Amino acid sequence: MPIVLAILLAVAGFVWWSWGRRRAGDEVAFRLDKLFRRKPCRWNGTGDAKGALLEYRCATCGVAAYSRTGKGPNDCKRNLRGGL
Repeated sequence: MPIVLAILLAVAGFVWWSWGRRRAGDEVAFRLDKLFRRKPCRWNGTGDAKGALLEYRCATCGVAAYSRTGKGPNDCKRNLRGGL
C-alpha cells in the first residue's frame, strides 16, 4: 500500500510540475513574441501595372509586391527570395 501511495504522489507531482512549467513557458514565449513582433505591412499602390497585376510597396519594410485585386497583398513578402 505505501508503494502505491508513493507512486500516486509521484505521478501527481509530475503532472503538477509539468503543468506549471508549461504555463510559465507560455508566459515567457508570449512576452518574447511581444518584444520581437514586427509591425504589419502597410501597402501603398505605386500606380505601376504589369499586365493584370498592380504594384504595391510596403511603407513599413519597403518591399514591392503585386496583386490582382484593388487591395494590397495579405501577407508580408520581405522573406521571399527571387530567382529560379
